[in-house]
Amino acid sequence: MSLLSSITTSVLTRERKSDESTTIQTNEDIALFERFMVGDDTAAILLFKKFNRSIFLYAAKLLANSEQAEDICQEVWERVIALRTKPRQLINPAGFLFTITRNLCFNQLQIRKRTVSLDTIEERHLPSAMIPGMTSTEELVMTALDALKFEDRELLVLNMYCGYKFDEIATLLELSPGAVWTRASRARAKLREIITKLSLPL
Repeated sequence: MSLLSSITTSVLTRERKSDESTTIQTNEDIALFERFMVGDDTAAILLFKKFNRSIFLYAAKLLANSEQAEDICQEVWERVIALRTKPRQLINPAGFLFTITRNLCFNQLQIRKRTVSLDTIEERHLPSAMIPGMTSTEELVMTALDALKFEDRELLVLNMYCGYKFDEIATLLELSPGAVWTRASRARAKLREIITKLSLPL
């Protein structure tokens, strides 16, 4: 077998294993959500433990505001609990949770955009509220993330802070893995560019 064939086979094998792992995890999430929908409070606790931290980090990094992220997390779970009155089957529970969170974050950013006058924003703006305990480097990254387009920021947050692999992000966002990789590559390049500019002396 040639070196190229060996590499190709290895990559395809890893991709198949990754796809299988994602499918198994999704099936487990579906079963857990179904238990929750029929009134299983233990399943509700397990869902909360499994997803709440990721949802909070996702919202906190998108908004650069931990207090608003906490409020959004609470609203997400209130909406999920309300679904028990109108049970529905979900084929992608994790994607559903992040979609709710995404929409709430986007709405919050739109409100923020309408209430902040353009002439109050400095050329090197900071996010509206830094998360307590961040180092100067983390603050720099957060400032750079805040300057990215929402879609680019979302991909990097899911990968860098929520710990999702790009194939898992593709499943969450219902995109092709190739599209996610392309967007993530562009987003990383843009992030590096912004960080470099922010690091330059005034």
